[in-house]
Amino acid sequence: MSMDKEERIIFPRRGELVVATVKEIVGHGAYLHIEDYNIEGYLPITEVSTKFVRDIEDVIKEGQKIVVKVIRIDKFTKSVDVSYKDVSETEKNKILRLWKRNQRGIRIIKEAEKHLKEKGININLEEKLEPIIDREQTVYDALENIMLNPGLLDEVGLSNIKNDLIEFFSKKIHLKKYFYEAVISVSSIRRGGVYRIKEALGQLDKELASATKLENTEIVLIGSPRYRLTTWSYKPETIKKKVIPTVNQVVKKLGKKGDVSIEILEENLKTKT
Repeated sequence: MSMDKEERIIFPRRGELVVATVKEIVGHGAYLHIEDYNIEGYLPITEVSTKFVRDIEDVIKEGQKIVVKVIRIDKFTKSVDVSYKDVSETEKNKILRLWKRNQRGIRIIKEAEKHLKEKGININLEEKLEPIIDREQTVYDALENIMLNPGLLDEVGLSNIKNDLIEFFSKKIHLKKYFYEAVISVSSIRRGGVYRIKEALGQLDKELASATKLENTEIVLIGSPRYRLTTWSYKPETIKKKVIPTVNQVVKKLGKKGDVSIEILEENLKTKT
């Protein structure tokens, strides 16, 4: 029985960066709990900092979540030795951010399971969503992808509760909006210039909607001859690969036509939640 238990223990790889919780600080180091692996870790005082450390608590505190590098694995004691000093600040910030994002996704799934259970539906949701989760960096990323592409739930056999899940997730997940804004100068000295300007802007709006399938584009007058075009999408690739090229192509085409003088004065990308 104990041998079976041992065989089920999964250890991190040597050199792997892992998130750990500081459980106890002692004179010669600190004892940690390695998150995601559910094993113990030991951080020697010599591995805390590249500088001389008299008191470990000057660097880390009990209860703190830190990112460490696995330097030794002891399968007999089911523990690992780790280094804090070998992890750069950039790596620490990135790994911790991804870990927190992953934990947030896991919590939402557990809450969704509880929500479904109250409706008489018992399901291991994380297991059902595994094919989608495996394609993303974090569980939260997978849930965002589901919000953008609800049809993914059909692919994993959750069609019968798809609407319920999307409604529940929408209360927990706030998708980023990616905005594109352009200031465009449009003028015409030809007869019927006002009509020609209106027609040109209408063509720009129509071709942009056709190319991107977005229906939220606004074109407003800032002050003659300048207009502001604004549109947004939940998908950054839509802005970069469709919106920007389309706006530039249509403006170029309208300029060549000669009915109006048109040019893009300024372009900006923004994100909002």
